[in-house]
Amino acid sequence: MENLASRPTPKIYIYKIPTTIQIDEFKKQRCIFSKYNVELILYQQLSTINSSLYNLYITENPEEADLFYIPFFGSCYLFNCWINNNWNQTEKCQVDSNYLEPLMNYIIQNFNYWNKTNGKNHFMIHPMDNSDNYYEKNFLFHNSVYLTIFGDKRNFNQNFLRYNNIVIPSSTPLLNIYRFNPLHYIGDNGNPFGRNIKVIFRGCCANVTDINSDGIRYIIFNTLKGLPGWDIEESSDRDEYSRLLARSKYGLTPSEWSLDVNRIWEYIAFGVVPIVIADGIIKPFEDDIDWDSMIVRIRRNDVHRIDEILDAISEDEYQRKRERVWLIGKYLVINNGCVWHFVVRSFCRMLKRIDQAIIYIDGYTFHST
Repeated sequence: MENLASRPTPKIYIYKIPTTIQIDEFKKQRCIFSKYNVELILYQQLSTINSSLYNLYITENPEEADLFYIPFFGSCYLFNCWINNNWNQTEKCQVDSNYLEPLMNYIIQNFNYWNKTNGKNHFMIHPMDNSDNYYEKNFLFHNSVYLTIFGDKRNFNQNFLRYNNIVIPSSTPLLNIYRFNPLHYIGDNGNPFGRNIKVIFRGCCANVTDINSDGIRYIIFNTLKGLPGWDIEESSDRDEYSRLLARSKYGLTPSEWSLDVNRIWEYIAFGVVPIVIADGIIKPFEDDIDWDSMIVRIRRNDVHRIDEILDAISEDEYQRKRERVWLIGKYLVINNGCVWHFVVRSFCRMLKRIDQAIIYIDGYTFHST
């Protein structure tokens, strides 16, 4: 194998899994309507022949590959399982014996690349809240790098390893299932001055009290709702919600049943400054993106003071954050393909084997922070 240090751009080989083992097209089409469809979206972006991403990163010759992509669609398998079982999420439909084991055995037994490094230069996407904890035989792919939708500095999730996993953006129904286009609502400039809603939030649940939400939603619905300029409801029509986002300055992103704050991507796409309430969260590509330049962090103990904290932010500071959201944030939303540039850059840093190439996107330069 060529020395990775001599290659300016790492090459990725995508394993081609036989149709007798891989998720079938019917199941994939169903999974488009799953909030965990990021595994399908990112795979499609990278594997589309003659796309710019394919031409930049993909090799068809595994002998010249630096990284190996395992197209594991475990969340798609489980999503279909739950549909067929009236959303009983304790049902696993023999995911280990019917899917995980055949797929991993095919890779390990038919190729020698996994065994060369014990899988350490392999990666796969785990977009569900509990990462690989859905699988009893998860030890079969433990050594691979996980692309996961949230990272946790608190060590509550023992399977998340800060420097062996890569946090990626998650999918959202508004953007990635129903494909609403923010530009139909706010125009090319991000609507800098037409935002008369101070804070917006759409989501459940006022009485969630698990370890991650920690009563935050109770405070949102029972204390903060009703404050001047605040628009807090459990749900809205999608078109109405999009129009409200175009008029909102800030958006609340409390943690849920996991530490993921997936509505942050809707805010970013619509030019709304996110208020992140998730102590210990690791956001995507923190080594390259200065998140504090475009979000407001609120600790759990300060939730009751959010209105006071926002009032202390000057209009100039707010506009700086909004401009950063509009300039940088759109590259972090998964539907434009730019996420793969940051993923590859994260691999470069993680492996410490090649220079970390600067990312140039639409005239903006991303350096390390």
